[in-house]
Amino acid sequence: MKIEYNNLYTHFILTILHRLPVISEKHRERIEKYITGIVNNNDSHLYSIYANPEHIHFLVPALRN
Repeated sequence: MKIEYNNLYTHFILTILHRLPVISEKHRERIEKYITGIVNNNDSHLYSIYANPEHIHFLVPALRN
């Protein structure tokens, strides 16, 4: 039985060493734009991103062969 997965996503979580809250609200938007640019430059699509003070979440589709 063949199973096809058409909607596979990768959820990345980047954490700060010792989970210290070093990402201030002042820099949050700039960090999110930087990661968005990296994803776009690699011919991918960013579905969601959010930078918390101690970690960052972002969701992209899985690579297809």
